[in-house]
Amino acid sequence: MYETMTAQGRNTFSAGPAPGHKRDLLREGSFKPPPVLSAEDESLQDVKKISPTLQQPQSAITSSPLPPDFMLIKRKWHYLEGVFLESNAEPRQGMAESVVEFRFANYFQDEMVLQRGEPGSEIWGFGEVGQNVVVTFAGQTLAASVNGSGVWGVRLPSMEAGGPYEISASSSMKNLTVDIKIESVLFGDVWLCSGQSNMEFSVEWMFNGSQEVRGASSYPTIRFIEIMQSRSHVPLKEPLIRQEWSSPDSDKLKEFSGICWAFGRRLQERLHIPIGLIGAYYGNSPIKAWSSSEVMDDCRDHTGNTDWNYGLGGAKGDRTVLWNAMIAALLPLEIKGVLWYQGESDANVNFVGFLCMFPVMIKSWRTHFRRPNLPFGFVQLACRDDEPGIATPEIRWHQTADLGVVPNELLPNTFMAVALDLSDPGAPLGQHHPRHKEEIAERLFFGALNVAYNIATPFQGPSPASVRSSNGHATITFINGPIILRSNLSSAFDVCCQGGATAGTNFRWEDCPEWKPVTIISTTDVDLTLDTSVCRQFTLQFIRYAWQTTPCPYLQCALYGADTALPAGPFVAPVTN
Repeated sequence: MYETMTAQGRNTFSAGPAPGHKRDLLREGSFKPPPVLSAEDESLQDVKKISPTLQQPQSAITSSPLPPDFMLIKRKWHYLEGVFLESNAEPRQGMAESVVEFRFANYFQDEMVLQRGEPGSEIWGFGEVGQNVVVTFAGQTLAASVNGSGVWGVRLPSMEAGGPYEISASSSMKNLTVDIKIESVLFGDVWLCSGQSNMEFSVEWMFNGSQEVRGASSYPTIRFIEIMQSRSHVPLKEPLIRQEWSSPDSDKLKEFSGICWAFGRRLQERLHIPIGLIGAYYGNSPIKAWSSSEVMDDCRDHTGNTDWNYGLGGAKGDRTVLWNAMIAALLPLEIKGVLWYQGESDANVNFVGFLCMFPVMIKSWRTHFRRPNLPFGFVQLACRDDEPGIATPEIRWHQTADLGVVPNELLPNTFMAVALDLSDPGAPLGQHHPRHKEEIAERLFFGALNVAYNIATPFQGPSPASVRSSNGHATITFINGPIILRSNLSSAFDVCCQGGATAGTNFRWEDCPEWKPVTIISTTDVDLTLDTSVCRQFTLQFIRYAWQTTPCPYLQCALYGADTALPAGPFVAPVTN
């Protein structure tokens, strides 16, 4: 059921039978393609927001074959109701030919969380052009009018964490008065969780998921909303919504993002404030689908894939389409920060272009969210099965702007969860979908405490400060120590040796024709010494660490912080001889 407000009162409509649980559909063999939204169908003007599914008139449903650009489901556990929106198929307002429905934008709902603090949250919605609007909140009255685009908005005063509050809006037009309101609104910190399938990976599928689900009701001040997986060629004013704002319970939480939830739970336990979580993710999606058009323009000359045709079933129109449908519509919101887990699709094809696109995308998101220092946390790619042509180590390196650790000068105000030591060879969905989401969430949590909240907490594993070589030995000095050697894997370190004219200062690690494994001789609290005698008469140029798709078993990589148990990330470092 769903409701709209009219001048005559509250109308209730039937949304039809809800689809079965996504896994039930698959078990029963009843999967059907999602309905196609016809761009020519006049009735789409009356499509309204409904959660968790999109309601549309029968005339908009067709049994014709899916168009080539339509969403293709690449993994059986991706949401079955993903849709593609044509440029004129955006949900629109209107209850009659001459009266536009007065309402809030669709993600302003009961039980939502708004961002606390400055500059105050903006509340907006739709109405008849010229309509006067009065918003009442916390004893204050705020006035607005509907602009030429049919949109009204007010900015609420800056609020401390707390609640619940009621926000009401009233408007009169043609001697009709309409009152609308949202209730049980909390103020706290709002985090946007986005990316591809590992961010989509649900609570019920991760290790410890059943315990998280059982304990969900103990966290009534954590609220979450999930955006429907959808694509559009143009930026939308509103997203489609799969799960409305909700307090956690066992039924609603189990299909929400495991990392997003586990991160939010830790924040709430530490900060004791309401936490809002927005899930907007789409499996098998490349970074270009989440990037605005200016990112594409800035990085077009840097990509290693000139046709930009990969991911999401290889649809040629997939550049910017997730940005347009799932992120652009959220831009009026104030948020505390972003969590991001993506890159597997780019490791398949576009790892060269990723080096440009990732930092430029982050900068673009910050610009569009009006926060030049918006905290941005991400997960460095986890393990995966070895496959020819998969550039996972390179993507991990590019995720740090080829500097190995964040934040850095190219990625300021960022934090990263290293995940290469979270091997899960028995993962039902493949090792690149590890079930170790609790560990990832905790590492992100440590980073957020530092970057977003200025709470000093160790959040980085050891990283190299310098490498010195002499007499067949190389010594790496680390920061973020003391270090501990958890295992002495023969494949942990390898070296690039080069001689002759190619051994000059302009020699790049990417051009090394051969990497040779070396062994560890000794360690101290800050130094690690390697036997590099394999170079013989040649010059030792570079040392790299953990440069494999799966460098170690679970929690058994070579290097960790002795006091933090945080792993060193992969690195490639030049050698001073």
